[in-house]
Amino acid sequence: MSFRDSTRPDTRALTDGSLFHGYFHNYGNIWLAITFWCTVALTISYIISGFVASFILKKSKISPFIPIFTGMYGMAVGICYGGLSALILSAIYVSGSFLLSWYQGIICGFSLALIHLIFAFTQKTLQI
Repeated sequence: MSFRDSTRPDTRALTDGSLFHGYFHNYGNIWLAITFWCTVALTISYIISGFVASFILKKSKISPFIPIFTGMYGMAVGICYGGLSALILSAIYVSGSFLLSWYQGIICGFSLALIHLIFAFTQKTLQI
């Protein structure tokens, strides 16, 4: 397999259910799995925070739209942050000839989202 083929993600993984079984061995598929699960986790958490904010601000005219806007923002953050983190992780996996199983992709994606949320909520106290 050439390097060019290994960098192209097999997007059939999103539609045929292979994100839930099997192993990922090339660069593009590892990147796609980690980015997808990080995006899912961050989008869900941002939508939940949007519902909390809209419940607190119920008298505002824009309160019904807050979950939509925060969900879109969470998706953008998940794609950018998850994509950059997945680049590093997939380079490590490919250079070490490791296989990424489907549940490790889920664990990586959700743990990256958890790290992001911890840093987001402790931003004032840590002052990095």
